[in-house]
Amino acid sequence: MKRLFVATFLLCGSLFPAQAKDTQQKPEDLTMTLAWIVDGGQPNQYVFVINGHIAYKTIDGLKHHLERLPKDSKLTWSPGCDRFGDEPLLGSEEEMKKFKKFCESIGINFVLVPSG
Repeated sequence: MKRLFVATFLLCGSLFPAQAKDTQQKPEDLTMTLAWIVDGGQPNQYVFVINGHIAYKTIDGLKHHLERLPKDSKLTWSPGCDRFGDEPLLGSEEEMKKFKKFCESIGINFVLVPSG
């Protein structure tokens, strides 16, 4: 009886890592846009929109969302050529570098598609 218990325990124990591997989330492929809130007043207000469905008013809110994504997910942003001059991330090269570094630190592949 003792041998049967040990054999069962070892068999079950060897299955858990395989089962855990199957339940891991697969990397996601996301697109991001920046939307201007026309009736938001002054200064201009913007939201970051992910896959056309989820919007974040702040960079911190966006970062919180990205932190929950599986490693090796990809975030693609093609912001276009038109600028008002006060868009978040686009107004400062330093701010953009910090965002790229943040994405890298959490395992997100950030792809900025240059416009021109």
